[in-house]
Amino acid sequence: MDRISTSKSTPMPRDVDNLQSKLDALIRIAKHNEQKQRNFQEYELSLFNSSGLHQLLAIILEQHRVRFKLSDVTLLLLDPEYEFRRLLDNSATPPAWRKHLLFTEDKNMISQYFSVLRKPRLSSYSEHIHQSLFPSTQSLQSVAILPLIRQDKFIGTLNLGSRSPKRFQADMGTQFLQHLSAVISTCIENGRLQENIKQVGLLDPLTGINNRRFFDQRIEEEVTLSHRNKTPLSCLFIDLDHFKSINDTHGHQAGDIVLKEVAKVLADIMRTSDVLARYGGEEFVILLANTDQTASYETAERIRKRIEETPFKISAKKTISVTMSIGLALIAQQSDIKTTQQLVSVADQAVYAAKVAGRNRVHIAS
Repeated sequence: MDRISTSKSTPMPRDVDNLQSKLDALIRIAKHNEQKQRNFQEYELSLFNSSGLHQLLAIILEQHRVRFKLSDVTLLLLDPEYEFRRLLDNSATPPAWRKHLLFTEDKNMISQYFSVLRKPRLSSYSEHIHQSLFPSTQSLQSVAILPLIRQDKFIGTLNLGSRSPKRFQADMGTQFLQHLSAVISTCIENGRLQENIKQVGLLDPLTGINNRRFFDQRIEEEVTLSHRNKTPLSCLFIDLDHFKSINDTHGHQAGDIVLKEVAKVLADIMRTSDVLARYGGEEFVILLANTDQTASYETAERIRKRIEETPFKISAKKTISVTMSIGLALIAQQSDIKTTQQLVSVADQAVYAAKVAGRNRVHIAS
């Protein structure tokens, strides 16, 4: 009988080259996607870390266009009471990005661009439909209109324009753009509030940060959003250690200096999306939205260490050391804490436990 051959055929060089080419293409795509993700994360951090409304708008209207290689970026804000315009008119010289900032008093001007699902709208550019959103740029080929929503209401649109007809197409996924919309909506609303508090008496006169009245308003909003979006909300309750002895030993003027310097350190560490307030006396409180227990603890430890390592100059020749105790409480899906009163009360109990345990530490409520 003839012997049957069982040997396998060896791949031809051309097949190997084709496989290698496909592999190289996949690697290039993976690296490109990784770079895009890193680019967006850096951009997101710059939004959260912006120091005020003016800087935030500069990032959105100038850096966004350059970073993501767009032909134009504009922002349309719903401003029926002229609040945004009043806040921004404080600057003597209008910045270059101001011509890309648009306003409307009519919410229908915004809602007309979206379906009932209120998702980003990607399409070819139409002069009839889109010219009012891009008044300074000609020859656009494709656009993305992103809804900006806060507390279930439109506050504006972020408008991205490109001269490439393939940049934004109707059949593209919008998950990334939806996330971007949520981030920018939150930052704009927080920037507006930060600018507005100077005019409505919600600042602590000694430290210059938010006062308890402001905090009481914001915590209600943040707890509502936490429940609605099923995202964690952390509360840091802060109490300076042995503050009475500072007043007794060095005088109340020294105590005031310490309070002001502590507030500066806290404000320097916080993101734009965080809520920082002087709660009363030597007590401060911080709300960290969409921040889980691990990240909140890391933030609290960073604050505690920064204060511990900072020399507080109370006179021309005298510096003192200051420490603080921090209580951490959290609203999360598995948490028993549900209300604003419970959140603050549990955080307050946690800071007391930190003091009993020896002070200068962070205690997580159990």
